[in-house]
Amino acid sequence: MAIKTDSPQVKALLVEVERAFARPIRTPSDFIAVADCIEARTKEHISDSTIKRLWVPHLAYDTVSGRTLDVLAGYAGYGHFEAFCSCLRSRGGQPESELVSGMECVRSSDLQEGDMVEIAWLPDRECTLRYAGGRKYEVVKSVNAKIHAGDTFFCDSFVKGRSLYVDGLVHEGEVYDGYGMGLEHGLTRVAAVLSE
Repeated sequence: MAIKTDSPQVKALLVEVERAFARPIRTPSDFIAVADCIEARTKEHISDSTIKRLWVPHLAYDTVSGRTLDVLAGYAGYGHFEAFCSCLRSRGGQPESELVSGMECVRSSDLQEGDMVEIAWLPDRECTLRYAGGRKYEVVKSVNAKIHAGDTFFCDSFVKGRSLYVDGLVHEGEVYDGYGMGLEHGLTRVAAVLSE
């Protein structure tokens, strides 16, 4: 069953998908990355062009298929779209800000240059990052991860329990569009260490 693309339930689901993706979905590389994440987590395929049509309003179709909504809901942690809608209804009149209450999150906008961020993900990966301003981070320490000390990347936020995708990664002199961490189980630790 197709649903109107501009329905509030669909818009709310897109917010949940961005939360699962741990950053806003805006660019062509985001469309590709989130399509890959969805397939990795749900074993279902949604094309990056479908993602683009959902997130770019002037490109959207009038309706979106029930199957697409079920897959997006599955990626966001719900059994299917109707389960997501039931959860929305049960929240009643709660303000949208309550949807993320209790989540451990570090946002670039809350940091000062020189602040440190510690992250970890399964099975045994750990990184300490130095905030350089302008969404840019430098890896200071890396344990068992593919990124190394001295690598840099850009990121808006780190959310415990959510996969982390970063962009503009410079690794060993090579520039990569993106890099994903904690793809299956999300980040297991997120902590900011503020400079004095």
